[in-house]
Amino acid sequence: MIFKHFLTQANESNSFLVACEDTREAILIDVGSFERKIADFIEENSINLTTVFITHNHYDHTGGLSEAALRYDITIFAEFSQTGGCPAKRVMHGDTIKVGSLTGTVLATPGHTPDSLSLAFPGMVFTGDALFAGSVGGASSPSNAKKQIDAIRKHIFTLPPETELHTGHGPSSTVAIESKYNPFFCVAEHFKKRYAILA
Repeated sequence: MIFKHFLTQANESNSFLVACEDTREAILIDVGSFERKIADFIEENSINLTTVFITHNHYDHTGGLSEAALRYDITIFAEFSQTGGCPAKRVMHGDTIKVGSLTGTVLATPGHTPDSLSLAFPGMVFTGDALFAGSVGGASSPSNAKKQIDAIRKHIFTLPPETELHTGHGPSSTVAIESKYNPFFCVAEHFKKRYAILA
């Protein structure tokens, strides 16, 4: 597997490229801004960008879609049939996306937005703004925040603990670290245990 991280100028959002070493086919996860460094990496490594996966429909994750679509013959996967001004193929929880010999699995992680999706490959997961290192993406209501926390626990924290966790903003982490130390989860567990003892 070929893996590359790009920090873009679109609200300092992260974009990630995953490619099959054998076929050189690649997927780009989020593209807030399609910058020269992305194109240079693709060209210098003889990569065939065939696919873009959008974690959610916010400008700092979709702003570079139009330019990417002009440069490459890509299929865009997202929760909605239109994203970033481009037509997209709708995917939902449990769907798979093939990139050469690699297979990614779509995971539903709504809450930050109704359309928030994550994408898991063996050994790594891309969570967009659903889950950050030490935090979570903001939600518009307590019910959406609960939905987000529940989805992360169910679909992300059940992945192998050594799974690399690559987020929409900020540094990467692992499932083990976030499930144990992320305050949005461990504080809840602390109070649950405390009140269970007091009861």
